[in-house]
Formats: sequence, structure tokens, C-alpha cells
Amino acid sequence: MSMDALTMIASVATILVALFGGFAWMIRRMDAGFATQEARMDRRFAEQEAKLEAKLEARMDTRFAAQDVRFDRLEARADRVEERLGGVEERLGGVERELTEVKIAVARLEGPAPRLLTAR
Repeated sequence: MSMDALTMIASVATILVALFGGFAWMIRRMDAGFATQEARMDRRFAEQEAKLEAKLEARMDTRFAAQDVRFDRLEARADRVEERLGGVEERLGGVERELTEVKIAVARLEGPAPRLLTAR
């Protein structure tokens, strides 16, 4: 082989090694850049998620507080109704006793029930 052919083969091999090395370097740089951007985006997403969770938690706290107030009002209202029902029960007991007394008085006014057969 001539010296020119060996030089040409060496030159092509050197160019191929240089291109392969260049592409490998470029790919490593791109991977490092992508990893940096991915880490940055993950951090930003985590920050946004934390902010949203805080907002949601605050909103839920206010909603639960409002529901607690409503439940307290309902409990107070139920207590008032229960007190009124207790008063109604007492009044009905009094009416029942008075009605029993009226029945007894009416029975005394009417006298004993007539018998079908009279005793001789």
C-alpha cells in the first residue's frame, strides 16, 4: 500500500473517531442539560404543588369551620325543639289527668248503668 492510501485510511479513521467522540460529548452535554432542566422543573412542580395544597387546606379549613358553625346552630335549634317537646309532654300529661277527672265526673252524674235484669 502506498503512503497516500495509509494516510487516507488514518485520516478517515481519525475523523470517524473525532465525530464519534464529538457526538458522545454532545449527547452527554444534552443529557446533563436535560437532567438540570428536569430537576428544575421537578422543584418548581413541587413548589406549586405545595402552594396548591396549602391553599386547598386553608379553603377546606374555612369550609369545615363554616360547617361546624352550621352544626352548632342546628344542635342549638334541636335543643330548643327538644325543650318545647318536653313542655308539650308535660301539658299533654296534665290534659290526660284532667280528661280522666272529667270522665269520672260525667260517670258520677249519669249514675250507674241500668241492668238488663232486675233483682227481686
